[in-house]
Amino acid sequence: MHSHQTYRDAARAKGVPEHAIDLALSLALPQAELSPDHADTGVPVGRYGGLPALPEGVEWDSGLDLVATVDCAALPADACDLALPRDGHLLFFASRTDPDGFALLDDSRSVIHVPAGTPTTERPVPDDEEHFPALESRPLYARTFPCLPDTADDAVLPHPEVRRLFDEYRLQDHDQRLPQWDDTLHLGGYAYSPQDPPIMGSSPEDEKGGWALLAQAQLDMPDDPGFTACVFWIIQRDELAAGNFAAAGLVSISYH
Repeated sequence: MHSHQTYRDAARAKGVPEHAIDLALSLALPQAELSPDHADTGVPVGRYGGLPALPEGVEWDSGLDLVATVDCAALPADACDLALPRDGHLLFFASRTDPDGFALLDDSRSVIHVPAGTPTTERPVPDDEEHFPALESRPLYARTFPCLPDTADDAVLPHPEVRRLFDEYRLQDHDQRLPQWDDTLHLGGYAYSPQDPPIMGSSPEDEKGGWALLAQAQLDMPDDPGFTACVFWIIQRDELAAGNFAAAGLVSISYH
């Protein structure tokens, strides 16, 4: 949504009662939308695509392509709901090959944090059949929007009364903002997914604090024209607090 007030106005116009609107807005989370198209109104925070700059000894995982590099120090403090590092760079990698149901949840190296001041070298695309040419490099600018869960999200599913109100008043449908996707990375917030969100069955009581959504993107699939990969980077909350990004997981689904 563009703001709490725009959501409230749209929901009121559809006859949604105030208590249901208040419930929806109580679940809203800030989400940073990093896009080349926000150059006029956003904060410069990194780069989409291009080649990764990595420290010596850190390998570029086979089959994963660089999606974005984020300058943590440039992110506004309230850009999203995550306790991200305050310096260095976060590099996000994903697969663009047949990602339907694709999941890497054990040291996938899909997210790499390079601390500030670490010497790095830009790596060329590996000379193998598992990598495509690098995504076109474009600068990223951050803007923050509040976002809502949908009825299949963990914030809604475990709570019968919350789920009833979401279903009865279709609370997620009154968010009139369409997320940007071309050459864009979303940090934090809730998952936008053509199917059920990828983080299911987790809660704050789970071991290591349950799963949090780090980021999401949508990518074209060169081997399957007309299909799009929805990519989600997730991490358990205790691992995020410890800065252990090697524990981040990568979940992908595809749609036509």
